[in-house]
Amino acid sequence: MKSNYDIIISGAGPAGSLLGYLLSLEGINTLIIEKKAFPRYKICAGGLQHRTLSLIPFDIKEVLQKTINGIKFTYRGRDSFTRTYKSPIIYTVDRREFDLYLAKKAQKKGCTIRFEEKVIAFDHDGAGLIVKTDKNKFRSKILVGADGIRGTVHRSLTAEQKILKILGYEIERRCGSSEMEKYRDLIGLDFGGTKKGYAWAFPKNDIISYGIGGPANTASAMKKYFNDYMGSNGGGRDNIMAQCIPVKTEDTPVHMDRVIAVGDAASLGDGFTGEGLYNAFKSSHIGCRTIINALRTSDYSFNDYASAIDSDIYKDIKISIAFSRIFYSYPMFFYKLLKSNERFFRLCCEVLRGDKKYSDISGRINIFSK
Repeated sequence: MKSNYDIIISGAGPAGSLLGYLLSLEGINTLIIEKKAFPRYKICAGGLQHRTLSLIPFDIKEVLQKTINGIKFTYRGRDSFTRTYKSPIIYTVDRREFDLYLAKKAQKKGCTIRFEEKVIAFDHDGAGLIVKTDKNKFRSKILVGADGIRGTVHRSLTAEQKILKILGYEIERRCGSSEMEKYRDLIGLDFGGTKKGYAWAFPKNDIISYGIGGPANTASAMKKYFNDYMGSNGGGRDNIMAQCIPVKTEDTPVHMDRVIAVGDAASLGDGFTGEGLYNAFKSSHIGCRTIINALRTSDYSFNDYASAIDSDIYKDIKISIAFSRIFYSYPMFFYKLLKSNERFFRLCCEVLRGDKKYSDISGRINIFSK
C-alpha cells in the first residue's frame, strides 16, 4: 500500500472532493481519507446557489433535482404569500447523490480516496507530516481538513476556542402529490417562529427537506416550534436530526504550519442563511492555488491562504452576521417589506443567486452597515 503523498485531505465532502479534483488536474499526488462509506446521509437542506455552479469545473446537471425560481413565505405558519424571480435562485440536490458524484469525479482525475477510514491525529516531523488514521499511517507534505466542525483538523486548529455556531434541525419526508406540488418550483421560508432564525422547506425529486435553524442557546424552543411547524405540514412522527453550522469570526483560525482547513472545517457558513456550499467550494479553489504555491516555494506557513480567506470570503461573512443581527431585531418589518416591496425582494434574490454579495449592497442600504 502506498503511504507517501503530496497532499492528504481529511474528508470527501464537497470541499474535499473538489479540492482533490483540482489538485489531481495539476498532477499533484493527492489522497482523500473519508470516515464514511459513500453514498451516505448528510444533514443538509441541499440548496446550491446559482453562483455555485461557476465554481464547479464540470457539468452537474444530472444531479440537480429541482430548479427554484420562487419562495413561499409564511410568518409563524400563517400570512402566506409567494414571490417569484425571473431567473433560477437556487437548485436542490440530494447530498447522498451529489457528494458521491463529486468524489467519483475526483477519482477519475487520479485522486485516491480511502473510504471508511478516519483521520485521528497528525504530527509534524522534519520532512512534513505523519497522518494517523484508525487503520494506517501516511506521510504527506500538507494536510487539509475538509471533515467539518467535528473533524480532527478543525479541533486541532481551534483547540479550546469558542466557535460561533448556528444550530439546525432537519428531517426528510416523502410527501404526497399535493404537498410536492405546493413546492414544485419553490422553497418555503417561515419567519417569526424561532428567535434569530427561520424554518425552511426544500423540495427534491421525491422528498422534501424540512428544517429550522437559529442560535444554539434557543435549542429547546426552536425544536418545539419545529414540531409545530411540521404539524402544519402533514404531521406524523419524524426522526429529527441536528447539526451545527460554524461561522467564522475575526480570530477563527484556518491554518497552521503545513495545514489548512476548507469548508465547515474553516467555519465558513453564512452568518444569515447558514448556507455553506458556495464558501466551501470557494475555499477549495483558494486552497488549490495556495497549495500549488507552497509546493513550488517550499513555504508551508499558509499565511497567504489565511489572507485570501479573509479578503475573499470572511469579508462577506462579517456583513452577513451584521445583516442577521438587524433582520432578526425587526423580523415582522422585513417580512412585510418582502411582501410589499418588489425591489427589496429582487435585491434579496440577487444575493441568494450570487449576482450580488452582501458587501455589494451594504453601502447602498444604510441599515446593513454596522
